[in-house]
Amino acid sequence: MLVIEALIPIVAIVAVFGTAWLKIYLKHKEKMMNFMSEDQVAELDQMSRRADILDQRVAVLENILDDEIPNWRESHDKTI
Repeated sequence: MLVIEALIPIVAIVAVFGTAWLKIYLKHKEKMMNFMSEDQVAELDQMSRRADILDQRVAVLENILDDEIPNWRESHDKTI
C-alpha cells in the first residue's frame, strides 16, 4: 500500500513534465516542417519575378485600353 502512495505523486510529476516535453517537441517539429529549402526559396523568388513582369504587362495593356477606349473601365473593371 505504501508503494502505491509513493507512485501517485511520481506519476503526476512524470505526466506534467511529459506533457510539457511533448508540446515543445511538437512545436519544434511544426517549425521544421514550415522551413523552406533553398530550392523552394529560389522557386518562390523566380515566381515573384514572373508576377512582377506580368503586373507590368497588365499595366501596359490597361494604358493602351485607356488610350483607345476611354470609358472601358466603367463596364469592365472588376477589382478583386
